[in-house]
Amino acid sequence: MKFRFKIWGEVDEKPVLGPGRFRLLAAVKSSGSINSAAKEIGISYRRSWAQIREMERLLGYSLIASKRGGKSGGGTTLTPRALKLMKQYERLCRRIDKAIMALGVGVTE
Repeated sequence: MKFRFKIWGEVDEKPVLGPGRFRLLAAVKSSGSINSAAKEIGISYRRSWAQIREMERLLGYSLIASKRGGKSGGGTTLTPRALKLMKQYERLCRRIDKAIMALGVGVTE
């Protein structure tokens, strides 16, 4: 048996960032598109936008920067603050995973 954990951050007892929203931001980062990111993780474009807006509202800062289409095409990038938030979340998850393994409860027979 393997013990698992799920960690998320909250603001005013409302979820801001957890595994699902992290995957959304990671998909936006890799694809450069909210629409492509939504398809990649299996949620609607509308839901992905709603989640991003909610995160931004709760955090009080922008997570994405969008550029409208045209001759050179549009796209979406993550802001430096979004990238920092993602790194912090990844670091925390790795540390918790290591702590669980150090306790010897990661895998049992």
